[in-house]
Amino acid sequence: MFDTIIIGAGIAGITTAYWLHSAGQKVLLIDRKGLLAGASGAAGAFISPRLGKGGELQRITNRAYLFALEFYEEKTPESFFQKGLVRIPKNRTDAEKFENFITHLDVPFRVCDEEDISFVAKKHLKNGALCFLQSAFVDPMSVAKKLLEDIKTAFGIDAKPFRKGDMWCIDGYLAKNIVVATGANRLPLNIPYLEIGGVWGERIDVKSDASIPMSLHKHISVSANIDGNVRIGATHVRDGSKSEIERLNDLIVGAIDLVPELKDQKLTRIYAGLRSSVNDHFPIAGAVANAEKTIEKFGMLSKKDRISLKEVPKIEGCYFTGCFGGRGFVFAPLIGKMTADVILGNENIESVLSSDRFLLRYMRKKKL
Repeated sequence: MFDTIIIGAGIAGITTAYWLHSAGQKVLLIDRKGLLAGASGAAGAFISPRLGKGGELQRITNRAYLFALEFYEEKTPESFFQKGLVRIPKNRTDAEKFENFITHLDVPFRVCDEEDISFVAKKHLKNGALCFLQSAFVDPMSVAKKLLEDIKTAFGIDAKPFRKGDMWCIDGYLAKNIVVATGANRLPLNIPYLEIGGVWGERIDVKSDASIPMSLHKHISVSANIDGNVRIGATHVRDGSKSEIERLNDLIVGAIDLVPELKDQKLTRIYAGLRSSVNDHFPIAGAVANAEKTIEKFGMLSKKDRISLKEVPKIEGCYFTGCFGGRGFVFAPLIGKMTADVILGNENIESVLSSDRFLLRYMRKKKL
């Protein structure tokens, strides 16, 4: 018997479990494969800000970025590497966008001098670069293990939740609440209005003596060198026109092109996983709406129809968190806390994060 069962042992599920456990709940974290078996285990886990024109997505991302920096430094200091990040424009057109983005940046930064990043090949610096000295990266597995201390886990469970009285039942375990945090995998229950996509990606780790004091991001990311270890990522596989070997080779070639000292390196490990996302790129968090009861209550909607999200019926004790795209370790601490706070009754989720936004689109689409 548990207060909450969380389905999915990626970083979204892990942080939600952490916050619920910290609030005194009895929590069970389950997964079909194991800890960080999907995209979270393959993540570069860079904690970096979002550039943009100051919209809602940038606001929530950079709020999560600042929150994540404090979270990992406090909760998992041995896995937190705050070495800063250099963002390099891809070309002149990209550099012009950077100049516009600067006016909307809501996190600390400075324009880099070439002397600051002399380890980068000079041809990449002709359009300038931005330095984010607060940026960091973390080690996914050690973060996961630290956050899950004293939290019960169970792996090898293909979750098929169903209601048993006023409780949820999964593989013999009972709980008042469930949290769906399954990433890009098949949803364990029917939520017809949620269409979750995925982008496959690979990351590699190499051994090298290259002097890389700060992490870099251009078309790929290269981490600062920690004790001879450098992580390089990530690919974004959308069309499958290249083989995995070709994609991994492109990562190595691209990293050497950025940092010539990486020419002498040894590949030590390959990671791969499917990142989950939705078409508006915002995360999803909070209670899950009951589509059938909502349609019974309101009928289908036209584009002009408006309903209050507060009146949308929910599936009793069912919550969702995830769809972080390539920023799982940025979003997870804040969105995990938001999800936990909703379960605990301490907070209402922001409308831009609620899955209700997709329910309304679904109801209008069905009308057409």
